[in-house]
Amino acid sequence: MFRTIRIRTKLAVALAIPLVALVAVAGYEVREANRDVERIESQTELATSSLGPGSLVTRLQDERNRASLDLVGLDTELPVDDNEEARELSDAAAEEFRAEIASRPGPVSAAFEDAFAALDDIDELRDDIDADEGPFDIGNNAFANEVFTRYTEITEAFFDATSRVALSVDGAELRNGVEIVDAATRQSEMRARIVRDLVLATLTGNADRPEVGQSVAGLLDRANGFDADIRTNASGPYEGVADETFEEPNVASFVEQVETYLAEGTVDIGTLLESVESQPDIGYIGLRARAADRLIDEADRIEGEAIDRQRTFILLAAGALLLAALVTFLASRSITRPLRSLRTQADTMANQTLPTAVRQILETPPGEDVVIPEVAPIAVKTRDEVRDVASALSAVQTSAVDLAVEQAVLRRNISDSYINLGRRNQNLLSRQLDFITDLERNEADPDILEDLFKLDHLATRMRRNAESLLVLAGVAPPRQWAAPVRVTDVVRAALGEVEDYQRVVVRHLEPASLEGAVASDVAHVVAELLENALSFSPPDETVDVRGRRSADGYTLAISDNGLGMATEDLARANQRLSGEESFTVAPSRYLGHYVAGHLARRHDVRVELQDSPAGGITARIDVPEAVLAHDDGPVAISGPAPVIAAPTVTPVGAIEASASTAPAVEPTPAAPVEPEAPAIKTTVNGLLRRGDRRTAPAHFQSSRPAQ
Repeated sequence: MFRTIRIRTKLAVALAIPLVALVAVAGYEVREANRDVERIESQTELATSSLGPGSLVTRLQDERNRASLDLVGLDTELPVDDNEEARELSDAAAEEFRAEIASRPGPVSAAFEDAFAALDDIDELRDDIDADEGPFDIGNNAFANEVFTRYTEITEAFFDATSRVALSVDGAELRNGVEIVDAATRQSEMRARIVRDLVLATLTGNADRPEVGQSVAGLLDRANGFDADIRTNASGPYEGVADETFEEPNVASFVEQVETYLAEGTVDIGTLLESVESQPDIGYIGLRARAADRLIDEADRIEGEAIDRQRTFILLAAGALLLAALVTFLASRSITRPLRSLRTQADTMANQTLPTAVRQILETPPGEDVVIPEVAPIAVKTRDEVRDVASALSAVQTSAVDLAVEQAVLRRNISDSYINLGRRNQNLLSRQLDFITDLERNEADPDILEDLFKLDHLATRMRRNAESLLVLAGVAPPRQWAAPVRVTDVVRAALGEVEDYQRVVVRHLEPASLEGAVASDVAHVVAELLENALSFSPPDETVDVRGRRSADGYTLAISDNGLGMATEDLARANQRLSGEESFTVAPSRYLGHYVAGHLARRHDVRVELQDSPAGGITARIDVPEAVLAHDDGPVAISGPAPVIAAPTVTPVGAIEASASTAPAVEPTPAAPVEPEAPAIKTTVNGLLRRGDRRTAPAHFQSSRPAQ
């Protein structure tokens, strides 16, 4: 039944309005529940982080009190016996609190950032204390006051951070707990400061001075304010948390002692110290601990309720999705099966069938007819839109195969045309070169003979262009030799096929020989690169050629003095020279690159253009060791190779002229080295004065294709 229903109808059945509404509501509630849980977790993390500074502040207060009393020589019982113990406890509390804050969310770390910055100054404060040399009595009160104040500034920074945390907490229950903990901690600080002022004032005899009374009165007002804050926030889950503290005798006694001092100007130091005796479960320290426990319980309760709501909404959403899945099962099944089959067949077509068929067509060898492979169409067992898509994909597949066939036929026709034109041109040029040779042999007039030499040079260059057509068509080179050819003669042969060869300067060529089957192709590559370098160099600049043996073979470098190339153009040129790119994808002005690339790839020769340090471009030709000839066979070269050693600069004319100083040998395919022939003269312009091509040196002998 579902095979005849349109996909639009199936989707309408699957996405019924009630189910959509249910899923939407459930999803919205789940999202809100998740946000609520995240917000509450952030708030509880922020609220509970306010509990950490209390322990650290207490340790800092103990360290402060111990140091201040030692500086004035007072031996009063404190929770710590000496400075060393106090500092160790403070450092441990600070390290523990830092680790706790580091594990909390970002807002918590930000809230205590300034406090930790103030704590970083404690090392300098300790050094100042250790450097003090006394006297350790009441006469050292000024420095003791300074130390007390600096410690107080550090503790105040943590008080301020806790206050910022309280302001950042949104929930009233959590914020009340934070404020109670903060007020209890500050109250302990106020009591300690009041006691210190009264003790020092009594010891120094300044208890009756008005400024001391004003200072104590100000501290008492702040302490009363903290008590008022505690009573105000002690509601809800914190109801009665402070009653026990306010009813303790020591708390009431402390207030009475201070009020007596303010009224009468005298105070019983012993009774005052007993009223602030520190114990974990009494006084404001005990209040802080009880408030912290209730704050943690309240945070756990709020977070648990949020998680319960989240789970409820998730269950509702899961139920809605299950119901929707049950309703849409049959409809989705009728859609997914044909779509899955279509996807599988489409993947097979795109990744296997079609690429294989196109590759088989395009890789048809030259001269053979293109065979069209059979490609199965895509079919699905359905009669809805999926079948239409399958038919469209089958049509695309057929069109792709047809296009590949057309392209293969076009390539074959182009290749055949190149081969036909190339061979025709080669035959004509060979006949032309023979005819020019005969004219040169029979001509005695020097001027006419010079013109014939120029015509011979033009024909040689034309012959290289004809060979380039054969290279692009994939035909093996017609000029090959059985005997090895020296690199010097390979360069000479290349120079004979380029215009303006007089501007080429051979700087240095280390001796080496190439296999005869490779020499003509390498000479062709060198000629293409030389012509390219000459074309893009100023007419008054030279092109340098260097060659040297390497561990992997032989390297030729052709350097011009042009303007160079942009990075992108250089990369594209090297891609063409790699021989892996078809010449049909680029403008015709780059055919020389493709010819050089195809020739180099035949013998694993690497050709690359590089920026020259002094400007221009350097064409590097890396000939592998495998195609280099050894010294155990005949070498196709005209007598001993000329010595071209750095730093000697050898112009082209000198290289050409060197051929006339030695007997010539003809390296023909599969032929032994012939005996010496008469020396060959050159013209004043460096062109070879050809009397008989059969007696010409190797680099000029290569100007004629092998038969």
